[in-house]
Amino acid sequence: MTELLLVGQILQRIIEKKLSFSDALKQGIQAESQSVSQGLIRSITSCELHHHRILEHAVLRFFPSLPLADRLVVQAGLGNNVFVRRLPQDQVQNFLTQFLMSKDISADAIHSLLKLAQPGQALIDPNIQVNSVTYFGIKYNTPDWLVSMWMKHYGSDQTLKILATNNRPVLMACRVNTLKTTTEALLRKHPQFVEGPMDDTVIYQAKEPLKSHPAYTQNLVFQQRLAVTDVMNTFSFENVKGEMLLVETRPQALYLELPIYTQQQIKINVITNSIERKLAMQKTLSTFKIQTVKIIESEPKGIITHIPFKQDVVMVIPQCSKFDLIRSLPDFFIHFQQEHLDTLIASEKEALLSSSEFVADGGLLFYSVNTLNLKEGQYLIEDFLSQQPGYKLIQEFHYFPYDRFNTALYVAAMRKQK
Repeated sequence: MTELLLVGQILQRIIEKKLSFSDALKQGIQAESQSVSQGLIRSITSCELHHHRILEHAVLRFFPSLPLADRLVVQAGLGNNVFVRRLPQDQVQNFLTQFLMSKDISADAIHSLLKLAQPGQALIDPNIQVNSVTYFGIKYNTPDWLVSMWMKHYGSDQTLKILATNNRPVLMACRVNTLKTTTEALLRKHPQFVEGPMDDTVIYQAKEPLKSHPAYTQNLVFQQRLAVTDVMNTFSFENVKGEMLLVETRPQALYLELPIYTQQQIKINVITNSIERKLAMQKTLSTFKIQTVKIIESEPKGIITHIPFKQDVVMVIPQCSKFDLIRSLPDFFIHFQQEHLDTLIASEKEALLSSSEFVADGGLLFYSVNTLNLKEGQYLIEDFLSQQPGYKLIQEFHYFPYDRFNTALYVAAMRKQK
């Protein structure tokens, strides 16, 4: 089947060439001379990646010597039959049989694998202890080290909730642009949205891409995690008499949320460490007709060059492990490297410390990471406060993907003492 061969090639680009899911998909479809359904190829490729570990585990049980390129084709077919079923199951089974026979695989071994694609069959080797770290890692497509870390940080019950939720799609949550419309007017005109769990939030429920919907193209909504809006709603910025500073090394939508939430009554300085990001934000701000935000390209340690005076509110959004994106990016674990965590934590500490120097006496300092890792959240803040006695923690926010806000997020709000 052409579709499975193409999916195998796309998966090989992702795994061996380290291309992103979207780039590999685009290259694969462009290279295909025959007409193929992009939606079908995307679905089967995404399915394999979301279940990569259990599919790889199943195939390697029976064909440990099968080359990667061939194995990925088999895993794509197995994923179709077990999970998404976009291609006819009998046709896929016949194709996989012929494909494996052409690789000199015995009929018995082929039959042993393919019967696992039948209802009621378990893909995980029965020799692996049920409810062990490895068992959960294979079942929920998560590295063993991360399962162990979550078990240590949050306990077994909470970890299982996290793992189960990560196997489900993330809500397509949006913030309503109240500079242009109201939630009520948006819902009346666009039934593809339903009301969110808090004011001025909506959930997009249509199958068509959000970015092609008129409400999105007309800047009536923008994507935003619900928990971020919940944090904003907790604080009133009406008493801010000076300016706000947003320091990001991780792209986010707060540069839109803040001016809309404050009705463009406060000047907001945004520090980003990427020229491409700066240009993209400036373009978006222009289309939204937001004039109270100034974008500056700089690393956090270079803020002093651009911001000469203290700010009433400083928000730090550093690059982090971004475990909230596991549900959104099917290739997340293909590219994530555990050994990068220490480097990330060091950069988070540096961004927080550099930014804290620009908080006015009595002002607020926010620190936010969209992840599930106490070392990047609670522990890091405890360490910061122990070294900076001039700051006092006034509130912490711990959000999990299984709660009503459908977000993995940690936020610490601190007050600088006068």
